[in-house]
Amino acid sequence: MRTHSTHTITLLGIFGALIILQAYVPMVGYIRLFPAWPAISTIHLTVILAGVLLDVPGGATMGLLWGVVSLIKAYTAPGDPMTLLLFQNPVIAIVPRVLVGVVAAVVFNHVFKSRRSGRLTTVKLSLAGICGALTNTALVILLTWLFFAQRASSVVPGADAGNLGLVLAGAFAINAVAEAAMAAVVTPVLGQALLVVQKRRRAK
Repeated sequence: MRTHSTHTITLLGIFGALIILQAYVPMVGYIRLFPAWPAISTIHLTVILAGVLLDVPGGATMGLLWGVVSLIKAYTAPGDPMTLLLFQNPVIAIVPRVLVGVVAAVVFNHVFKSRRSGRLTTVKLSLAGICGALTNTALVILLTWLFFAQRASSVVPGADAGNLGLVLAGAFAINAVAEAAMAAVVTPVLGQALLVVQKRRRAK
């Protein structure tokens, strides 16, 4: 039990350090394609892997850390007007990030939970990655609509309460596709290796 707890704390520390590193090193955690638009994130990959290895508590904890870091960066070093506007809202900054880890953990650890090896595991890892990535984008859009529908033009010029959700979906399409594609590929590649290491440590 103590070894298991130590292993969990160690992984949380490693994942947490990676998230902070990704958040603050340019072009590592956020890849900016357009100067005035939100960057494509890679931090969701770390949160998803935390959910895969450490289940819901670990995924939620790392998602919470990502959300808090996003909130701090929005106040101290916003990279674009959209980040400045949206992610200074604690709900938009934190809730989607927490649920990235939760959704990835549930998909991998609680869907066909008896299957932890073989081809199905690769499929589950890819699915966990895709679902985790899309959870973030979908909830940011939904919460932005809920909070900003009545002043939609302050988010996107020309938008209104009726079409803000669709406008945001179109605007975030590139981010959503890129982040989901990365998660679909990276999660099984790294996840398989990390699961093998975890299994060996627990067998000792």
